[in-house]
Amino acid sequence: MIADNTGTTRNASLMSIATSGVNASNELLRTTGHNIANVNTEGYVRERTSFESQVTGGVGQGTTERVINVFAQNQLRRDTTQLSEHENFYNKTTILDNVFASEANSISKSMSSFFASMQTASDDPTSIAARQLVLGEAESLIGQIGTISGFLTEKERELNIEVTANINKVNSLIKSIAELNEAVRVNQSSNIFDEPGTLKNQRDSAILELSSLLSIEVRNDPKDTGGLLVNLSSGESLVLQDGSMNLFQVNNDADLNYKSLQLTSNGKPTTLNLRETNLGGAIGGLFRYRDEVLETSRRELGQVAMAVTESLNNQNRLGMDYDGQLGGDIFKLPDIIGLEHPDNVGVNGTVTGRITQGEAGKITSADYEVTINSVAAGAPATLNVTVAALNADGSSVLDINGTPITQTYPAIEAQGGTFTSVIGGIELEFSAGAAYTAGDKYLLQPTKNTADRIEVSMTRPEDLALASPIHVEPSIKNLGDAEIISSKVTNTFIDNTFADSRVSGFNDAGGIHGPGSSPTGAGGVGAPAEIFFTAENAYEVRDSSGNVITEVTGTTDFNNMLAQAEISGTGPTWPAAFSALDNYPGYDLSIQGVPKAGDSFTIEYNIDGLNDNRNGLVLADLQNQNIMQLNNSGSGQPVSFHEAYANTVSDIGQKTSSADIAMQAAAALKSQSKDWFDSVSGVSLDEEAANLVRFQQSYSAAAKLIGTAQDLFNTILNIV
Repeated sequence: MIADNTGTTRNASLMSIATSGVNASNELLRTTGHNIANVNTEGYVRERTSFESQVTGGVGQGTTERVINVFAQNQLRRDTTQLSEHENFYNKTTILDNVFASEANSISKSMSSFFASMQTASDDPTSIAARQLVLGEAESLIGQIGTISGFLTEKERELNIEVTANINKVNSLIKSIAELNEAVRVNQSSNIFDEPGTLKNQRDSAILELSSLLSIEVRNDPKDTGGLLVNLSSGESLVLQDGSMNLFQVNNDADLNYKSLQLTSNGKPTTLNLRETNLGGAIGGLFRYRDEVLETSRRELGQVAMAVTESLNNQNRLGMDYDGQLGGDIFKLPDIIGLEHPDNVGVNGTVTGRITQGEAGKITSADYEVTINSVAAGAPATLNVTVAALNADGSSVLDINGTPITQTYPAIEAQGGTFTSVIGGIELEFSAGAAYTAGDKYLLQPTKNTADRIEVSMTRPEDLALASPIHVEPSIKNLGDAEIISSKVTNTFIDNTFADSRVSGFNDAGGIHGPGSSPTGAGGVGAPAEIFFTAENAYEVRDSSGNVITEVTGTTDFNNMLAQAEISGTGPTWPAAFSALDNYPGYDLSIQGVPKAGDSFTIEYNIDGLNDNRNGLVLADLQNQNIMQLNNSGSGQPVSFHEAYANTVSDIGQKTSSADIAMQAAAALKSQSKDWFDSVSGVSLDEEAANLVRFQQSYSAAAKLIGTAQDLFNTILNIV
């Protein structure tokens, strides 16, 4: 009913009722047609027009809105994030798994071939051809390691390019969502009856695409303006209520190839550091792959390469070559250049590292952060330095008690050419003297970028030190049945000035130190050169001139006789000048049996020991020795080279298998959530076809009602 100018109400006319019906049916047909036309449009959400009847008769103003279930939509976003993360992690990890698992790329196979050639050379130490084969296999081994290492380096470069591209895409989507928010607000404020479906569909599509890159949460604007607020699942805001936004930027620390992310506020001087592996989505999957697979495998490969080559170098130095000289290095290991942190104040400070000779067993896959605590000027300047072990992702390496592994060195000499041993089997050189600044930090990565920089430095097969440099000869006058069972060499470092504590009992003239030319100085005894038994349970250690160095009594254990003499020797005791050195004389012997008084064993340089293969056998057997650390904390038992490499291959394979299972589960979940979402918001052609017939009929009926009203009106006019 309607009110006239007298205040009396009356019913709406038949014509107005019919006209409202036609308009309503036309609007319904338009909405249905819009749904049908967009059945194949990606991201389209079907729309529905609803009406309310008027009190006076007829149909009121219609309202068109999208049909959507927010819970289904949010679940689809979460499952999209999960699937994208697992897909990226799996696809990247599979590539590495195929490379490491391939027999053609096997480092273990190359190591076996190398050590087999070493065994062949040891079987015939006079064969130059067999020695040459060892060098050839060494080149092959280093080449194989370099190929894999170069491949991993290229994968890091590709990863950084992909991360940068994805970050640019994320920033573009964040800007687009913020702009669409504003467009929705403007549209809704000017049209309260029709929902801006197209704008909201575009915004939802952008948010869904963003959810494939990052794990996000979406909330409605509390002011009910139609805007959506977007933030990371970890809480950091991306699209804010006031229309502003936070964007990502790629950052670098000391390692320029190790990308990190920061969140910067648009127009505000605010920067937040992000935990990359917690981001989720494609970007989170890429960072997880980097930290859990790529970077760890690079370092573990470098650890194997450094441990193998340094072990071989060290053992070859302990032998005697074809020319009767003490052995040298087979491989050239690269120096480790310290990377400066961007916040460093000092501009002239550099830190250089290298593997400590003989410390292959201490090499881990950890990085090391060197912090300058204080600088003391002097000649030379000294530094107080803290060295901390870091994992590939920059977190602290923890010991078995959960404590970060760090070590402080209070007085390191800072001058060129002076190296100081620190944790992890490395030694550091601080060549800039007093130019360092307290608080400055340097990052050293001994195993990340070194595997493909190792070279075979030995060119002459004669330089392979297959013989032992010492020979122990029993006297022909011996009456007891004691016999030599082993001799070992642990140090051949030569320094005739004895200024270096690493000096051994060997000299540079192809012999051992005699009286007056040893660390004891003029008039002192020489290096041990004879074991002389004074009784079956007592022996003297003498130098090459027969001078008594010390005497051991009351012993029936003749293993490591020189080590025993250093600990328990009397009248005189083991020389203090010997004990002050790191490892002097650097050789020892063991015998078995029962000696008689007067029996003796002479220790001499192994002149003309061409057929001696004792050191060659040790070189060949290194592959069976448990030398390597299996983890950065140093806990657990050491393992062999093959076991360490197999552990790397197995670890990659296990992560690939787990990622495959996780990806399939995520795909199933996304499929379910997509079906749930489409069942509510997707366009059903069958349903729309039924609606089309129904709305056509209502339109026809309303149109006929208009005709009826017109006929009645004409009849009344004719009567009048």
